[in-house]
Amino acid sequence: MSDIDDIKGRLDVVDLISEHVKLQRSGRNFKANCPFHSEKTPSFIVDPARQSWRCFGACSTGGDIFSFIMKLEGVEFRESLHVLANKAGIILENNSATANNEIPIKVNQLTSDFYRESLLSREGELARIYLKSRGIDQEIADIFELGFSPRSGDSLKSHLLFHDVSIEEAIEAGVLTRSQKGSVRDFFWGRLMFPIHNVLGKVIGFGARALDDAMPKYINTSATGLFDKRATLYGLHLARDPIRKSGEGVVVEGYMDVIAAHQHGFTNVVASMGTALTPEQVRNLKRLAHSFVLALDQDEAGQEATLRSLDGSWKIFNQPDSRSRRADQFSRETVNLKVLSLPEGKDPDEFIRSENGDWRQVVSDAKPVMDYLIPAISSRFDLDSPGGKGKVIDVLAPILGAMDPFDYDRYTNQIAVEIKANLGSVKKSIQANLKKPKFYDRTNQDQYPQEPQEVDEELRSEKRDSLSDHVLAQMFAWPELFELLSDVDTDVFEKTEDKQIFAKWKEFISSGIPNEVQTNFEKELDQTLKQRYFDIRNQPLIEGYKENVKSDLKYCVARLEERYLKSYRMGMFHSGSTSETAFERKLADIDKKLREKKKDLII
Repeated sequence: MSDIDDIKGRLDVVDLISEHVKLQRSGRNFKANCPFHSEKTPSFIVDPARQSWRCFGACSTGGDIFSFIMKLEGVEFRESLHVLANKAGIILENNSATANNEIPIKVNQLTSDFYRESLLSREGELARIYLKSRGIDQEIADIFELGFSPRSGDSLKSHLLFHDVSIEEAIEAGVLTRSQKGSVRDFFWGRLMFPIHNVLGKVIGFGARALDDAMPKYINTSATGLFDKRATLYGLHLARDPIRKSGEGVVVEGYMDVIAAHQHGFTNVVASMGTALTPEQVRNLKRLAHSFVLALDQDEAGQEATLRSLDGSWKIFNQPDSRSRRADQFSRETVNLKVLSLPEGKDPDEFIRSENGDWRQVVSDAKPVMDYLIPAISSRFDLDSPGGKGKVIDVLAPILGAMDPFDYDRYTNQIAVEIKANLGSVKKSIQANLKKPKFYDRTNQDQYPQEPQEVDEELRSEKRDSLSDHVLAQMFAWPELFELLSDVDTDVFEKTEDKQIFAKWKEFISSGIPNEVQTNFEKELDQTLKQRYFDIRNQPLIEGYKENVKSDLKYCVARLEERYLKSYRMGMFHSGSTSETAFERKLADIDKKLREKKKDLII
């Protein structure tokens, strides 16, 4: 007997669902108001004979005990399997993943408890003063389990060793770190700590804010087997039920935004932790509701963050649920996605706490995302020039291409009116833009990059350096992969602006990658470099799992370095070198490097 069959044999669907929903007998079945949407007339039916459930109302979904837990908890099948196995008292046969996660979860919880105690200590006074200045009381601090990491750098290590946690286990969990010289110390120290939970409320990582001028201001637990920032939403374990009940989720950028919202009673708010919404985060949200509001900054950087959130995610917002029954494939629920506008210079945290701030009203007044983006993007370019009109279309076309025909026609007309262009010309420009070669889409995680030979042809251009554009665009989209470029010389880039941008980026994140890396970096650029930066950000990206992107980035960096070495080698033949021996030695060194690059180009 399989684990699944064993669990089904021990758990009754009526007993399980009645723990969460008040069921009433209706003939041979049971009925109730659906727990997944608001309704007055019961449309939720539980069939004990078939051990199944079904909503005949707005949800139009159903299944067994596993699908119920998946939808109720907002988790994948694997997590539902573990939840129900524990409930049934079954030790899973293939439980290596669970066993591998149990220790990091234990370590993270011990760490979180230690940080909470430290917050209340004498050393945590500075953190408490900061929290008070931000209007955070002890009650909400306890709800979010806020803490403080002592400055000693080894106090957590001692605490974990006392609780029989090994050094290697703590390093694997990401709370201790080992230097190149072999010494081990606390990963976080002297910072306000934000435990990050998964949807089931387990601590899987930490965010940390500096309380002085230390940079970066925010850091996170490094990626572990348990913690993946791209798949995690801060506060989701608390916002899950409110989102489901209200039918709407609000997405903000930072920890403090979420905490302020919850403290003031707006509990359907989560944070993308300073990044654009990722497809992985979108999938987690879409399990809970079909209406979402993006509460991002209103400046140019905020607009870029909105665009990045939609790039690759729009299709996921609007694609049918893969778990829906075949009969329901033509009656899917469309996601309602909006963007709210805050007064200039205000972030959600400040606005919610202000006396004149009516958060409920601005959420209610949020505009459909394209109604917000079209005028916002259009205002950034000179619409009196054909080039300016074209740039608006370049930015918006990828989102339009993922829309259904009705919305596509509607917003194509709206763009034509906004930029004062002929509708036929706008449609032709959009179609031409959509036909531009792309790599592959993050929405399909089973796809892989094209063969290197095809990429090679893709990136050839006499008018622009597409290879450099692509490398820099991927670098900006995936700052956590900068280690692949840390040893790259700025001279591999041909354009002066690219050299300067790369040098600034390298300098900016050399000490770590802050959550607000994009926003903070933009502030470091003058107008010329900023324009070049935004041009790069609009390049098509290779999307997908980090490992796929890493493979592409390594290949393209090798291409850049190979091109530079060949160019340098050719230049040497025309340099008139006076030392034949030095020339030959240098030439041999270049040829050696080229051979090494050739190896890197085989992926």
